[in-house]
Amino acid sequence: MIYQIIKKKLKIYIMNYKKELIIRSIKIIDIGYITVIYVMLGIILARLCVKHFGKFDETKAKKKSIFQHMIELIFLLWFIGVIIYIVRNLVPLIPFPLDGYYGFKHLKVKELTSATFFTISFMYFQVYYQNKIKYIFSKINI
Repeated sequence: MIYQIIKKKLKIYIMNYKKELIIRSIKIIDIGYITVIYVMLGIILARLCVKHFGKFDETKAKKKSIFQHMIELIFLLWFIGVIIYIVRNLVPLIPFPLDGYYGFKHLKVKELTSATFFTISFMYFQVYYQNKIKYIFSKINI
């Protein structure tokens, strides 16, 4: 009798362990899926910004005051912040193929709304922004 109770409890424990292992595996796959989406969007949108802004022209930049550069930088940062906000709110709308399997909920994954990888990849490929920052930094004497 005790043997059957222990066997039944062990079987339930093994089933719960198996389910937990499957859910964690799906979560790891989901984190990779989210990362790929964010990085790809970061690269694509950064390339579109490079096309729009073009190359940073230092000869044109020398004609502007440091105040003008700071105002342009503020607007550029505002623009980047809005892009990050939009992407962070759009990515959760992209469905995950394994959502619902074994009770897994795609929308509960924390990495879905963090957009860290998007921000890193987006800023890394923002050549105009990087050159503008370097130029402004070279002109400020502290």
